[in-house]
Amino acid sequence: MRPRRIAELKEAEDLLIRGFPVFVTAFSRKPAFDKPAQLATHLKTIAIRRDLGSAQAALHDSKFLASLYETLRAWGIGSRGSRLLDIREFAASLEKNQAEIAALENASLDDDTMDIADVSNRVWRLIKSVRVVDNKATLVPSTKALHHFLPDLVVPMDRAYTRPFFGWHGPEFQNHQAQCFDHAFGAFHRVARAANPKQYVGTGWNTSLSKVIDNAVVGVFVLGKAFLDSQRSAG
Repeated sequence: MRPRRIAELKEAEDLLIRGFPVFVTAFSRKPAFDKPAQLATHLKTIAIRRDLGSAQAALHDSKFLASLYETLRAWGIGSRGSRLLDIREFAASLEKNQAEIAALENASLDDDTMDIADVSNRVWRLIKSVRVVDNKATLVPSTKALHHFLPDLVVPMDRAYTRPFFGWHGPEFQNHQAQCFDHAFGAFHRVARAANPKQYVGTGWNTSLSKVIDNAVVGVFVLGKAFLDSQRSAG
């Protein structure tokens, strides 16, 4: 990767850390995901996951899987150039990967002892292995699904906000997903350690450590380009 590109990516991370409280607040005041079902299904799924107590239990709970499936639908998975798999295929794929999912149960992005390269590689293997849609590009649907099993570890990623936040162009995000994920995972680990997103977990969309990070990323765009330019100049 070119030195200039590395510097640009580092600048994005620094901006997120420096303005984290502002960005979280901006998102809370004006959530970008404003369809009622998007929040309602997510809250239901996360609540079931918390009640079950473990990713392993969630993998075998029909109520959780049905709620997760509806959440993915509400979040637009399978609506743009791909098809959301039948829930039976989806559940079978998750069960096939249950050992790997359960093994990451206690991993958290804010853990300063984490072997970041190892965990990033393990999560990426899951992203590639778990089948959510009938599409080779798995990063977006798989992170959104795995987020609900591992809410302190996997940030749900998308093309509308995660991609432009890191400055990835469309073909780069589509064709080099392993590289994009590895950088994003490392960046989110650094943000989690520096900004303490757990302190914001509570009401509304702030449902977990990793979702708060996602909300902050979206909050960057809620505030808009003029604010970002002023922050970059100040930095």
